[in-house]
Amino acid sequence: MSANIIIPVDFTKAAEKAAEFAIGLNSKLNAKLTFLHIVENDEDRQTAIPSLSSFVAKLSLGEMETEQVVMKGNFLEDIGKIADASNADLVVMGTHGERGMQKVFGSYALRVVESSKRPLFIVQEESEFKDIKTIIQTVDLEKESVQIVRYAAALATRFNAKVLLVGGKHEDSDFKAKVNSNMLFCIDQLKDQGIDFEFHFLERKNFDDNLIDFCKEKNGDLLAATHYQNTFYAFSDKFVQHLIMNRLHIPIITVESTQTTKTGQFGAMFG
Repeated sequence: MSANIIIPVDFTKAAEKAAEFAIGLNSKLNAKLTFLHIVENDEDRQTAIPSLSSFVAKLSLGEMETEQVVMKGNFLEDIGKIADASNADLVVMGTHGERGMQKVFGSYALRVVESSKRPLFIVQEESEFKDIKTIIQTVDLEKESVQIVRYAAALATRFNAKVLLVGGKHEDSDFKAKVNSNMLFCIDQLKDQGIDFEFHFLERKNFDDNLIDFCKEKNGDLLAATHYQNTFYAFSDKFVQHLIMNRLHIPIITVESTQTTKTGQFGAMFG
């Protein structure tokens, strides 16, 4: 079974950016690109079909396999459901960067994450695609934080990239042990696949800002972090939301912790 990448299209600049990134990723992933537009009612379908065709026709797709789908539904709530139903490997979605609205659009993107078992690759309108050479993955107290390593590892393998594992420094012995255990698990996963890696611990105070400063220092090309709707610990949905709209415009790959499975049923790309 071939891999499948879904690109939600709402005909905005953000959607154009998502398409650009999907094409760039697909130079190494060799997946089918499915361009998805969702309409609110059947009357909009007839105008949406040629609009989507025109959108796709402007892209530099080369010989890539593509599909165009127009469906009725709710744009944010149904993307994940459609991705699951079609057994997609990845959703590549753009998010708007209008001044003063970043948090709003960041939360919109998280609604897609929360409705799906599929990983979501999110790019800002201002992001520019380049080959992925350095992936920076967060590791935290939650045991589910290690789930994202499989996706970071898959992309690292395809792009011959290095993975930098980053956790917070803890003084509490129990918290420190939890982070160290999760870090060691990720290290073992990367070692088993022959992926070049490093691990680092940053000050927990202002961790979000420290992480982005670290990304700048290390020339990070991609952030990887598990998303939590609910968590007892400090890593919350707000953390990933902040990463989505980071000031360096680094794209992020994330997956919802409560909806992922351990059976490996994620298709050809991440299986």
